[in-house]
Amino acid sequence: MNTVSEVRCSIDEIDEQILRLLAKRRDLDIRMADIKYNSGLPVRETHENEQSMQRLMDAGMSLNLSPDFVDSVFRTVFANSLSQQISYIQGIVGINHQLNRKLNVSFLGNVGTYSYLATYKYFNSICDYIQPKNCTSFDDIIKAVESGECDCGVLPIENTSSGCINEVYDLLQKSDVKIIGELTYPIEHTILVKKDTELSRIKRLYAHPQPFSQCSDWLRANLPDVELKACSSSSEAMETVKNLDRDDCAAIGCSEAGALYSLKSIHGNIANQKRNITRFIVIGMSNIIVPQDIEAKTSITFTTENTPGSLVRVLNVFSRNNINVVKLQSRPRIQNNLDSETRGVWDETFYADILINANTPLMTALLAELREVTGSIRVLGCYAVSNTAGR
Repeated sequence: MNTVSEVRCSIDEIDEQILRLLAKRRDLDIRMADIKYNSGLPVRETHENEQSMQRLMDAGMSLNLSPDFVDSVFRTVFANSLSQQISYIQGIVGINHQLNRKLNVSFLGNVGTYSYLATYKYFNSICDYIQPKNCTSFDDIIKAVESGECDCGVLPIENTSSGCINEVYDLLQKSDVKIIGELTYPIEHTILVKKDTELSRIKRLYAHPQPFSQCSDWLRANLPDVELKACSSSSEAMETVKNLDRDDCAAIGCSEAGALYSLKSIHGNIANQKRNITRFIVIGMSNIIVPQDIEAKTSITFTTENTPGSLVRVLNVFSRNNINVVKLQSRPRIQNNLDSETRGVWDETFYADILINANTPLMTALLAELREVTGSIRVLGCYAVSNTAGR
């Protein structure tokens, strides 16, 4: 091998061998998932993976490969293996509706928050036991997943009354987590109290800022002079009212959650929109593969040039390919280590949900077209479409 083309040809042959071996490993991942499912074993094997990683780094050093390089490559391989196994088991559960395994899941607040209720609704169908990680911020939810402390996280992303939760969209720009699922959960806001009282006696009302926004019309009409006390979560609000044990303090929450804190509802259905639904996304560190016979949604972000018609050119790509865009949200672009562009030319980031399976030739062709009319584009994840009743 004395020429560049000869060496490049040999490298290409090795790369193809690596691909064939990765495909063989994928088949073994599926076999492993089947054994774990039937044996009731947990999918995640943190201790075993760390032992394997140490063994691989030692072996790599004997081959003059950097331990950091080996670690980087096989962290990706292990993450994909976990994703493959979870995806396979989710397909089984879609038929059998039973599974014996534990998942560590991060979500906002403690017992009784809407995130708590939505999390258990989603995961009760795919795992036997949830180990919760109660977080006080959306950022903490994501960091728990990024660090490996949790397998998955649950984030509210939009509400039919208050609209999009911009903080979550901004955090997704900065993070490399993947969206692996979604669910919708009906929100039924009520006024919760510890002691029997009248609305006219309430002086302080505790809630997360989102319920305040979602119930603003009712609050202006019925409690115009009440002092609004913002809390990090609905669970904190309910816990506070429970501990205060006063007849002039109340919280906004749902009656089901209130009962967990010995609170009772004195007025219900207070949201601006009576059909009040929150959409949640489920995040993990690796993409899942959605079976072709299941309706799939793919979430992407892209930047556009700050010139007239730039967004229209992007939308025309979706139209030509007959792709339904079910969500389009604009946010100021946040510079981060995932971004190689120089800020100034590409100033706006768009978040889009499109009805297409990311693991198809059509998606590959679509991305190629989009790259011609965008500054950058990222696939945040592909997942099964949720119905309005939730998963």
